Amino acid sequence: MTEHNNILEKKPWTKVHEKNYTWLYNYMTSKYKDVDEFTFIDDYKRQLYKIINDNENWQDGSKEALYYMIARYLYNFGNKRYSKLYSQYGHELTKKIQEKETLNQQDEQEIENYRPHDYFIDIINEINYDDIKTIQKHYEYLFLNLLVKQPPIRTSFYTTAKFLTKKDENNNTDNYVYITRRGKINVYYIVNKDKASNYKLYNMDKNLSKIKIEDEELCKLIYDSFVKYPRQYLFELKGKPISSNTMLNYLRKITKVEHINVDIMRSSYINWFYKNNTTLYQKDKLSKQMRHSVITAMKNYYKDSNLSSEEKDNKLEELEKENYELKNKISELTEKLKKYEESKVVENDKAYIKNRRDALYNLNVRKQKAKEETLKKYDIKFENGKYI
Repeated sequence: MTEHNNILEKKPWTKVHEKNYTWLYNYMTSKYKDVDEFTFIDDYKRQLYKIINDNENWQDGSKEALYYMIARYLYNFGNKRYSKLYSQYGHELTKKIQEKETLNQQDEQEIENYRPHDYFIDIINEINYDDIKTIQKHYEYLFLNLLVKQPPIRTSFYTTAKFLTKKDENNNTDNYVYITRRGKINVYYIVNKDKASNYKLYNMDKNLSKIKIEDEELCKLIYDSFVKYPRQYLFELKGKPISSNTMLNYLRKITKVEHINVDIMRSSYINWFYKNNTTLYQKDKLSKQMRHSVITAMKNYYKDSNLSSEEKDNKLEELEKENYELKNKISELTEKLKKYEESKVVENDKAYIKNRRDALYNLNVRKQKAKEETLKKYDIKFENGKYI
């Protein structure tokens, strides 16, 4: 879709819009004949709402994104009436999603396809790894293990990650599964690009992009997979990464759950983890392994059917309070650490020592006016009528 890009001037047409446009176009061509790549939205504008709304394989979030994309497309081509209509469809889904997240309620599809964590553990335990003979079955088994034995992250990582065996070959752009054999096998996720990359927390602290896989059996499985099927990507066929739809099919085949998805797997993992780990520290550690926040986990993934709505609200309010207090403590410790590190640096910094001595001379002897920034920089205090 390139011909219409130069026409879209009124509102930005982003890569996300383009991706959703292509996705919808590919779907339409699989269902209908004579679908024109450049006019199909306008051609089908009366039918697209029903086509999207009635698709049971698409989550509300996916439908929401498609409605907003269609609204943007129609707006930029001058059809304000239908653009407003599709914006309203998107807005209604946005409200529905927000209400569901606030109440920690599962929708009908989640209820039907949700399975507890132990269900997936049982599947893994029932499979004899040595009996797996095809790469497809191998990928099914590997993907399920990645989602069950390690806190699951977003689908985009699994479909883009490349194997890495030399740390200095990390280009800080691609996502990696880093394998090292110093002593025992150790494996790490290196997430250079995902939805959370621009979040303030993950953008400021690049150490959070490296996630250690703690389950030793999973580490061995990943290494064995890399040796048995040498390849560039974590999941690939014929030298190309596998699509998210194919990955979902793998997950649904091995679990025998018709419409399960990675969000449900994330929810299942969090519910299991929260029942066995109650402290905020443990939940915060998990949130960093899953590349979101504790509050996001509580709102979007944690589903406890035994709690009333009021109890859920109280629990969320309590957690937000704990999270606020923890952030304050982290800020205090960060400031103390910064001052300590600065003091250790300046102890051996001859230029700093000389400049501080000169500043004291100018203040005490030449009686220059004290600047606040100078006092802070050189940790100068005024005591007993003298700067020290």
